Amino acid sequence: MFQYDQEIRLFLSRMVRMEQPYKLTPLEEQTMNQKLEIFNDLISTFSLESGEELSLKERECLAGIPDITLTYGEIDFVSICEIFYTINNRYGGLPSGIFYDLGSGMGKAVIAAAMCGQFTLCKGIEILNALYNISEQVKQKYYRDMPDVIRNNKHLFTKFVDIEFSRGNMFDFNWSDASIIFANSTCFGTDMMKRIGDLPLNIGTIGISFTEIYLGDGWIILESIRKIMSWGQATVYIQRYVGSHNINRVKSNF
Repeated sequence: MFQYDQEIRLFLSRMVRMEQPYKLTPLEEQTMNQKLEIFNDLISTFSLESGEELSLKERECLAGIPDITLTYGEIDFVSICEIFYTINNRYGGLPSGIFYDLGSGMGKAVIAAAMCGQFTLCKGIEILNALYNISEQVKQKYYRDMPDVIRNNKHLFTKFVDIEFSRGNMFDFNWSDASIIFANSTCFGTDMMKRIGDLPLNIGTIGISFTEIYLGDGWIILESIRKIMSWGQATVYIQRYVGSHNINRVKSNF
């Protein structure tokens, strides 16, 4: 039996509803808070306000892309850690492999993923040159400081995770090797989420998005939960790519 049959059946039976959020264990909460202090130190000189200002100045110069899709916002570190703990405890473990942030801004979610996950590589793709340039500065600080942090906090980190940033339109890149794709998608809109959702991925790939879901025949919604972001509360969707043929096969026997 296909290993995700149970998830597909659950999706077909309930579709989507708000879930009770996963409650962290005391050890998970302690670990998260200790990592939060380190994260805040790493990104302390790269403020949300500067990202918003740089985004606003540059995005009006880009032709052919709806301005609203480039609206700047940041995910809260605690929220992304809690999402990762949710996936790890409820959906067969947090994947290793490659994490992609589609529209990575100043790179903070990539840093958070590197600190909270066990990925082999965390990648960000950003179309705005000013934000991409900041993410490269963030990367330099991460590579400068994080090795010592890991040596001094072996109870928190088991390895150094490489990070990488690319500048350009996300659709000009191939992320079919992703274990997790993440999009700060509150302003992306239906057409963009459909375009993302139609791209083929490996069976089992996890998708994390805000407000909007990845639209496509191969995606199922695992759960939706409310989390705090830089602009306020947002609905976070956790999805899995299972392939349309597997959904249709289970559906025919459901």
